Amino acid sequence: MELTRQINEIWPIAAYFIILVAMLIFMMLLSYFLGPKTKAAAKDTPYESGIISVDNNKTRFGNHFFLYAIFFVIFDLETIFLFAWVIAFDEVGWLGFIEASIFILILLVALIYLVRVGALELKHRHQPHRLQQFYKQSKEQS
Repeated sequence: MELTRQINEIWPIAAYFIILVAMLIFMMLLSYFLGPKTKAAAKDTPYESGIISVDNNKTRFGNHFFLYAIFFVIFDLETIFLFAWVIAFDEVGWLGFIEASIFILILLVALIYLVRVGALELKHRHQPHRLQQFYKQSKEQS
């Protein structure tokens, strides 16, 4: 009896994943058979924004771009938590309102900390490297 009840509770989730995998396989096969099959020299050439790369550029990017992505994900997840609170507003009452206010206050303190530390200043992070390049170029020219 217990096994039957568990199966009745789980079958919608199992059916969802089975249908999801079947749709994924179907779409992959459909794109394989209906997709273009051209063999051109430019097909495998890498390009960025429609511009074909001219040489082997070894430009290095700092890790602060990764920090921006992490900040975005963190604040985006916090927005999802606040949406869940708004949806359940009638059920959580004033206690939920106080908890959400504390949550928002912690977010505000974290944002103020990030601004004061300079974690969101892009110019500040590149300035020492650019000054080194400027001094290096000025020495080479003179």
